[in-house]
Formats: sequence, structure tokens, C-alpha cells
Amino acid sequence: MRDILHTRRLIEIGVFLTLFFTASCKKKEDVTEEAKVKPPVRSYVVTARVDKKGTNSNSEGTAVLKGNYDEGTKVLSYAVEFKDIDPTLITLRSGPKGSTGSLITEIYKPVAGKVTTAAIKGNLVLSSLNERNLLKGSFFVAINTVKLSPEISGILTLKQQ
Repeated sequence: MRDILHTRRLIEIGVFLTLFFTASCKKKEDVTEEAKVKPPVRSYVVTARVDKKGTNSNSEGTAVLKGNYDEGTKVLSYAVEFKDIDPTLITLRSGPKGSTGSLITEIYKPVAGKVTTAAIKGNLVLSSLNERNLLKGSFFVAINTVKLSPEISGILTLKQQ
């Protein structure tokens, strides 16, 4: 009788330990799922100095792009000012330095041959791929003229706010 009681006690202890370890494992799983944290949404100041260095031309024209990028909305807002150049087309492109790159968007195209002297402003919602390329530093501005295509260009740089 004593052996039966001893065996029954061992079985009860085994069942208790099994339930205890099973319950503690589930708690750990719940804690790890709760511990997942989304990365913070960042915003950036975007700038580009656009000149002949980007194209190895002898152009005297220059331009500056200033803007902002917000990871939450994926909106790139920009303003481009230029001088000593008559652009026929200003584009935003993605690609390695020194390449013609892939066209992202046309920022400016004169209407009926009239060139603006004011700053060109706009917004652009980026796709996930374009966002990744922007953050990698693969975006650049290219300014075409009647003489050269492009005559000047410059890479967009980002600084976290």
C-alpha cells in the first residue's frame, strides 16, 4: 500500500511539474510577442547642390534643391532654385553616380518656351523602392538645357531631423 501511495505521489508531482513548465513556456511566448516594437518614424532635411561637377561640363549654371522627407507619409517635398541656366527640363532620377539613372519624375518643364525665374516647388509620394533608394543616397537632380542633356546635376543628401 505504501508503494502505491508513493507511486501516486510521484505521478501527481510529475503532472504538476509538467503543467508548471507548460504554463511558464506560454508566458514567455506572450512576453516576446508583446516586446516587438516598431521602429521610430523619422523625418529628414533633403538638400542637393546642382552644378557642373555632376556632369563634367563647363556650365556656369547652378541650382539648389531644399526639401523634407517624412517616412510616415512617404512624402518628399522640395523647392528648386536655379541661376545662370535656362532649363528645358528638370528631373529627379535614381541611380549610381555618373549614370543617367531611372526617371522618378519631371520636376519642371517650361510651358510654351517660357522659363520661370521663381523657385519650383512640389511634393512627391514615394514607393517603397523609391524610399529605399532615396535613403541609400541614389537620388539626384538633373537639369537639361538646349545645349546638354543633362548640363548640371547633383545628388540628394539627407540629414535626420
